[in-house]
Amino acid sequence: MKAVAIILAAGEARHMGHSKALVEHEGGKSFLQSLASTFGKAGCAVLAVLGKDAEAVREQHPAVHLVENERWSEGQFGSVKVGLDAALEEGADVVLLQPVDMPAVRASTLKSLLKSFGESVEGLRPEFEGALGYPVLLSRAAAERLRESTSGDKQLEAVLRGLSPRRIAVKDPGVVVNINTPETYERLFGSAPKLAPPPKRRGKKAEAGTAAPAPTSAEPATDGLSGS
Repeated sequence: MKAVAIILAAGEARHMGHSKALVEHEGGKSFLQSLASTFGKAGCAVLAVLGKDAEAVREQHPAVHLVENERWSEGQFGSVKVGLDAALEEGADVVLLQPVDMPAVRASTLKSLLKSFGESVEGLRPEFEGALGYPVLLSRAAAERLRESTSGDKQLEAVLRGLSPRRIAVKDPGVVVNINTPETYERLFGSAPKLAPPPKRRGKKAEAGTAAPAPTSAEPATDGLSGS
């Protein structure tokens, strides 16, 4: 079973002030690098959909498979379709949809979700303490239907209501923690949002950095997700 993670990173990030794909998460890694590493550890191929600030994100992430949504300003669902095109072309049997501003999900959680995703399941979504989270897992058939959808909704949450993926409870608050404002970032990390260092400055210095503190409170994903 080939699993492909689609990280939605095309949004304007008006509240954060920086492209969220470039913001530092932990150990010198950006949100996008952290997610790419986590999904990779879970055995997934990874691709990210870019839009706003695409050139800067490309320079920062030379090892990540990146595709671009030139019409990113028209809404998040357009980026979902661009990602689905690329994932299905790669031969994905399962796709995992993940906003870039939710980088705290654990690799062990992803492995558990993939293990729970049987052949008879078309969609699966984690929940933490009753709150729906990410990633959303879709079978190839469900992903193809989503790609062909003519829904007028621009946000992923609205479109997902029509799919009704099966909910599965997890013990990982990272599936619902949405770091989409400076206030949330500062509450979790103790400082204002900052950009991750460029690739050439990583290495020993980054490895010596302390890990980001575990989230102290879960902020549920909402329709306002802007990692489009």
